[in-house]
Amino acid sequence: MEQPNWDKRICPTCKHAAFWEMHYNGKASCTACGVIAEAWAFEGFQTSFAHGYSPLGTLQQNQVYTRTKRFVKYLNRASMKQSMNSVPDATWKFLLKHAPYRDPAHILRTLKKAKIKRKCYDCLPLLTFHLCPGCTVPRISDDEQKRALDFFEVIDLAFPQKGSFMSYLYVLEFVLVSIGRADVLPFISRIQCQKRRAKYSIRLAAIIRDAISDGTLQV
Repeated sequence: MEQPNWDKRICPTCKHAAFWEMHYNGKASCTACGVIAEAWAFEGFQTSFAHGYSPLGTLQQNQVYTRTKRFVKYLNRASMKQSMNSVPDATWKFLLKHAPYRDPAHILRTLKKAKIKRKCYDCLPLLTFHLCPGCTVPRISDDEQKRALDFFEVIDLAFPQKGSFMSYLYVLEFVLVSIGRADVLPFISRIQCQKRRAKYSIRLAAIIRDAISDGTLQV
């Protein structure tokens, strides 16, 4: 059987063009909605959202690291475009043990007290969706995501490619505000150091201002 094109295949459940995460157990999961399918075929597969954490295969380990890839990961998770298996069982068990939760801030405070390896702060929207039924988690549209990537491209180019960068969490926060999606901020983890926040804010504002001035970024 011909191998499916995972990057462009439309998910039959959510109807989005999704990237598929490959797992050691012969399964693949849609990163847009979390549905599980057989890795070798899509015809007549059984769907299941109840699945545990499993590490990714060697395909991910061999990928070339880029800042854009890392930012896209944070951006996707800010809008729950990820599979549930990105959160380990130990994290789910800890959070369920201490439920119920009022809001994402309550979940975040609980995670900070946890003695577990992966606290998954960047998965806060997904955790809120499942653990706070009374909270409506905002979603980022495809057009807004493209707009966010336009901003990040300008920011990325302003730094030496082999030099240091700044906090991706703050860059995500800055970009979300810049595209008019400050409503997402309560659902993501943010850096607390006021000195770092002030330093990053001044630097990013200058980068965006210059990009708008010279026509590199359209607003």
